[in-house]
Amino acid sequence: MAGSDRWILYLILALVFINSANNGYDGSMFGSVLTFKEFKSYFGTNGDDSITSNLASIINVGNIVGGFIAGPVIDFRGRRVALAFGCVLVIVASIIQGTTTGASQLTGGRFLVGVGVTICVSAAPIFVAELSQPAVRGTLVGLYNCFWYIGSFASRVTVVALANYSGDAKWRIPLFLQMTPCAIVLLTVWLLPESPRYLMFVGKEKEATDIIARFQADGNTEDPLVTAQIAEMKEEIEREKMYRPDTVIGSLKGALSLFTKRSSLHRLVLAWMIAWFPGVNIISYYFSLIYEGAGITDAATKLWIQLGVDIASFFAAVAGSLFLVERFGRRPMAFLGVTFTVLGMLIIGIAVMSLQNSKDEKGTAHNSTASVFAVLAVYLIQIGFSMNWTPLQALYPTEIWSFALRAKAVGVTNIFWGTSGFLFNYVNPLGIGNLSYNYYWVQAGWNAFWYVIVYFLMVETKGRTLEELDEIFASANPVKESLKPFTTINEKAGEVAVASSSEGADIAVKKA
Repeated sequence: MAGSDRWILYLILALVFINSANNGYDGSMFGSVLTFKEFKSYFGTNGDDSITSNLASIINVGNIVGGFIAGPVIDFRGRRVALAFGCVLVIVASIIQGTTTGASQLTGGRFLVGVGVTICVSAAPIFVAELSQPAVRGTLVGLYNCFWYIGSFASRVTVVALANYSGDAKWRIPLFLQMTPCAIVLLTVWLLPESPRYLMFVGKEKEATDIIARFQADGNTEDPLVTAQIAEMKEEIEREKMYRPDTVIGSLKGALSLFTKRSSLHRLVLAWMIAWFPGVNIISYYFSLIYEGAGITDAATKLWIQLGVDIASFFAAVAGSLFLVERFGRRPMAFLGVTFTVLGMLIIGIAVMSLQNSKDEKGTAHNSTASVFAVLAVYLIQIGFSMNWTPLQALYPTEIWSFALRAKAVGVTNIFWGTSGFLFNYVNPLGIGNLSYNYYWVQAGWNAFWYVIVYFLMVETKGRTLEELDEIFASANPVKESLKPFTTINEKAGEVAVASSSEGADIAVKKA
């Protein structure tokens, strides 16, 4: 790839990455807003866990609805139009929630945010995966998800900057600013090329070939790396022509096949595995309750601690994307991520138990060491999760599907995300309130169950093309098949290039 074209590709992908920042902004912003006394007073959430749960969870209902919409929207006019549509919904939703006059309007705005964000985060990783070389697909899609922390960091900075404000503006401004990432994407999305795989499926082979050649082979459409990928795409189109996503009948057949084919059901379980892994969900939205349980009650202190957690998590996620995902593979990272979360939850549970046992008759805890360990455990969970699971969250549910089913399946994955988030956002505050430190041990056990799922069901995808993975899942034992040695498409392209060079030399000798 020519130097200039490489940087153009990276710039294109960076613009797409901003979608992930929007998701991260919301995930951290609303958890912080919930701690403001001005917000609690305005909406009457003081001491009422059900109101807090309703406001935090309604976005997950939007995620579920958005999951049903995302697939058809992405397939109807391509990835770029879907990105733009999702961004428009988030911008409108930000205005609704920022101008709210009551809980009903805020609930509506939060719901629409959920729909728009889901469409964006369904289309964006698909776009990145379909434009990337197999050798760097994991790194690039992983880096896309790292921008979650950019959004999270921006929300923390905004909330900290407003910490000394009083009045409604203190919580309205963060709600308004949620539109910023989507506004940037909406203005720039038209500068991006369309996904070459989408172009192939709608009959624009030359345009697709030119895009792959430009960004992967210095513009040489005859490069073996380009011709090999185009050939694989043609084979997949022929194999799945009955599922053409740009036709109504094909789209309906494709949706039905998600739940009827053995290989599709396996992939749905893996998508559920990614979406329902508890991980850091309890920390993202309810860090305030965790810190209060650890004896840290000052709002500013809690926000500064969590800001530090976000910074550490971002660098951990970048490190995982750059150095782990394409070096060690998806399965080892999943195992390691589970280990970090299980250990962290156990430590938090022990620390909170120690704090509660150290309280005097006035309810004051006298165990500063336990508080320190609780905070360190939060860092342990976030860093371990971010390094290992953050790259996988956007990558794995995207790369395991064939083109004809990819958009619909990612939409279903986001339905899984929505249902898991809805459940966790209701259960977590109630669990902390009713079970105290015992709830962290329940979380540790729930996380540990993922050892079994990963070992027996998770297919290794490192180094394979999106089309090759379809063949892996069609095999009798996909997990075993995925762990066998294989020749990458770059190696195949190199062999073709050498063979062509040798053939040319032989012809030249004969002529001489």
